[in-house]
Amino acid sequence: MNRFSKLFPLYLVVGLGLGLAGCASVSVKNLDAGGNAFPPATKPAVIYVLPFDTGYGEFNVDRQGAELADFKQNLQQMLSAALTAEIPEHLVPAQAVNSVPQKTNAWIVCGRFIRVNQGSRLLRSTVGFGAGGTKVETQVFVYNLADSATAPFLTFETTGGSGASPGMVATGPGGAAVSVVSSAISGVGGVASGLTDDTKRTSRMITATLSNYMYTQGWISKDQRLTPKMSE
Repeated sequence: MNRFSKLFPLYLVVGLGLGLAGCASVSVKNLDAGGNAFPPATKPAVIYVLPFDTGYGEFNVDRQGAELADFKQNLQQMLSAALTAEIPEHLVPAQAVNSVPQKTNAWIVCGRFIRVNQGSRLLRSTVGFGAGGTKVETQVFVYNLADSATAPFLTFETTGGSGASPGMVATGPGGAAVSVVSSAISGVGGVASGLTDDTKRTSRMITATLSNYMYTQGWISKDQRLTPKMSE
């Protein structure tokens, strides 16, 4: 058996791993720009972020009672923090608030968690390739405070998660090969897992959707534009 024949299974597994790793992502669907609201006349001076509602979502997590309440609050805070970090980097200043400010040249971004699957960190780290994947789905509403925030002018949903994170799926002779796969994937794109990363991905897609809207209105250039990944 020649050297290539010995290495071929490794190449095959690495290729499979790299292909699957790209599935850890968040996308946008059901985009509606319009509805019953008048479109904003100008680019906002600031974007306010309200905590996303957790009262009516489906939470598949290993917590109940007070622990579940803390989990939901932490998830709200993580998404608000991610948005108030992501939006100013690409668009306009952003600020987390707990109530709607007075009428001004600003937008309000708010919404609700539709579904949250905690998944299994153990399976993601030891098996990988989709096992124990997390899932976060949200519905997003964007209001124009200059229009008294009577109705959202932009609504959409985000969906996705860490469904294909790499892991070590074997021990013994094959384990070394799969360990190389994990290292290779980590070096290409830095695939991460867990709800913390899902909230960051979600904030990126929300920001990209806002950016794309501003571009279509002629408020930012093509070079500044972020394009959201749309669900098929």
